[in-house]
Amino acid sequence: MADQSKITSWRELLEKTIELGLGAALLTKEAASKLVDDLVKRGAVTRDEGKKLVDQMLEKGRGQKEKMETFVAEVAERVVNRADLARRPSVEDLERRVAALEERLKQEQGG
Repeated sequence: MADQSKITSWRELLEKTIELGLGAALLTKEAASKLVDDLVKRGAVTRDEGKKLVDQMLEKGRGQKEKMETFVAEVAERVVNRADLARRPSVEDLERRVAALEERLKQEQGG
């Protein structure tokens, strides 16, 4: 029974770690496998439980990464809007118009 409580505490530790978000988002399969291999060696989990843990960690990591990317994109959008910066299409349009005006001026001066 003592081993069972140890397993539960390791699982709780892993779940808390995974829920931290950024750590889970940056977790690679190699790092997750290494962590789980260590738990298997310590007898905290079986090999099958370890494989499931790796899969869960990677899945949660992907979910956290997607959430992080969405959050960063939303913050960047707000910053650009507040700064009232020109967007690429607007700048490209202005560049085309300036080029056309320069060409027209060149033709009028040369002609």
